[in-house]
Amino acid sequence: MSEEILEIEVDDEIKHLTSDEIEELYKKYLEGEKNSVLVKDYKIDISPNKLIKILPPKKLNDTFCPYCGIPMFAKRRSKSASSWGIPPIECFDCNHKVFSEEFSYRRQQCECESCVIIRRQQKIEEEREKREVIRELYNLDDRDPIDYSKLTFFHKLILLTLFRMQTDEEFEYILSLDDPFRNESLSPTEQMDIECLEELLRFSAVIIDPESRIEAFVEGEEFKSFYINRTRWIANVTFDGVERARLNEVYKKVYEELKNGIQPQWENEIFKTLFRIAKEEVMQYVYVRADELSVSFSAENKTREVVNQLLQTFSVREIYYFVKKSVENAHIYYSKGYAKNKKHAANTIPNKILSLGERSIAEGWNPYEYSRDSRAPRSFLSLIFYDLFLQDEDAGFHKPPGKHWEQELYPRHFYVSENDRGSELSCSHCKSENLKVKMVNDLLEVNCKDCGSVDQFTPRK
Repeated sequence: MSEEILEIEVDDEIKHLTSDEIEELYKKYLEGEKNSVLVKDYKIDISPNKLIKILPPKKLNDTFCPYCGIPMFAKRRSKSASSWGIPPIECFDCNHKVFSEEFSYRRQQCECESCVIIRRQQKIEEEREKREVIRELYNLDDRDPIDYSKLTFFHKLILLTLFRMQTDEEFEYILSLDDPFRNESLSPTEQMDIECLEELLRFSAVIIDPESRIEAFVEGEEFKSFYINRTRWIANVTFDGVERARLNEVYKKVYEELKNGIQPQWENEIFKTLFRIAKEEVMQYVYVRADELSVSFSAENKTREVVNQLLQTFSVREIYYFVKKSVENAHIYYSKGYAKNKKHAANTIPNKILSLGERSIAEGWNPYEYSRDSRAPRSFLSLIFYDLFLQDEDAGFHKPPGKHWEQELYPRHFYVSENDRGSELSCSHCKSENLKVKMVNDLLEVNCKDCGSVDQFTPRK
């Protein structure tokens, strides 16, 4: 590297000074000599307050650029400069900078081409090492697929929903719930989203894709933990008991089965799904209304119990009315100073919802039927369950689940008359026919081998 590159051209006003004179001037400046005196003594034709600006950077003959191998420079500090503002050491050939960390409150990085390349390479290497650990921990070959026949109805419903709304273009894996290109909601609430994935994961119906982005795993725990809403998923189902089926094969199987309609063994799960989706749709609206009025709603568990009770009689769109009035009441309760705090006010919401519902039943008046709120859009799970499977468009919003079951679904698909039933025995709880019957102390005892329930009957004399 030529010597000319190492030299910095000085301003015309101080070209008459030697390097030693410039260093001497700067030393006096730092020691407190007045600028006006220095300008006069060194015959510099500038305004005194501009003195520090025309002094050239100081060459550091004992500090060399790691890339160019030439001395680096440091800009002159003003005597009034804060200790937090120490200028970096610089290479004026490649723009490499070395920042002081002694007084810095934040880590600064050099953005020269060489440093950027090195950091990029380091990041690639770090990610490669992390990926190797993740691939070993979540190796697909270590996860045995489960037989398709063991999937429950609700497993199949969630899988079909995810297949339809949350798969990649190649149809190889299920996208993460927080994927930026996701346009639809899986279920009415984030809580139910997580619960649905957890149910599939516990049953091993899906497994984590080891190619999920690294941020989906908890680095502080050596990647043994993960964020369930950030990971991608692989369908973990087999048809032959050996090989994991491709996602598109599982999709076709589930789709054909659910498209063909209700099967008798799904009775309990269908009943629970009616209420589960409707309950979360009401909760979704509670959150919307609470946020709208800045009500610190936290009584989720109690509200879910209340809503589940009211869904025997009312539809989601009718319960919207009770929710709206209850949240408004909580807002007023706090605004007028009756509540101790916002949480206290919000805790009145579930009781108010229940009391309004009970009044409606007792007094015989019908609540106003709302349309869906655009801030609480319909979930894809609802669409698959009602429109595709039950073929009753958005019935979960318009029909009370209790009445829908008692008046339509049960009589049409599950009711069996005594004449049709003949002498057939089944569990009164889960309808299973896998029973063991024996006499115990003059009582007929029926043990269900599927759900574990025990019923006793007294013989007629």
